[in-house]
Amino acid sequence: MELETVRMLSRTALQNLEAHRKRIDDLNVYPVPDGDTGTNLVLTLRSIVEALDASTAEASAAVAKDLSRAALMGARGNSGVIFSQIARGFADVLGGSDDMSTPRLARAFRAASDAARSPAASVSSNGRRRSNSATASVIGRPTPCTAADAWGPCSAWSSAALG
Repeated sequence: MELETVRMLSRTALQNLEAHRKRIDDLNVYPVPDGDTGTNLVLTLRSIVEALDASTAEASAAVAKDLSRAALMGARGNSGVIFSQIARGFADVLGGSDDMSTPRLARAFRAASDAARSPAASVSSNGRRRSNSATASVIGRPTPCTAADAWGPCSAWSSAALG
């Protein structure tokens, strides 16, 4: 789990969320139509990007720790808290090794999904659905993977997320 790769993926995810923030906000109608899910996800991810930009982590475990901490400390609203748990589950798997094979990415996505269902993330099932749906729309979307092309699993993101 290389810092520069995580930075690139986080920036790309932030760009996608920013592009679709209004649409995600509009999905937010139950239990209270406050329309802030997309905004909270953008703010949470922006905090992650800023923290990763300031990070000097070198080892996979240190990158994972910085990612998890940034997600939790920058979480905004219920969707941000849920997203922080998704990021933690993902980082927990990938932070243990430099192996970025498709099977390992699939395990990371499973751990992220499981973390979103954990007691720490249990805010409301509707909030969890919205956050997971927003996350899946960003993760499953093709991204410009210039740095990731050399890294390899860029094309695996979608298949691992859907598999």
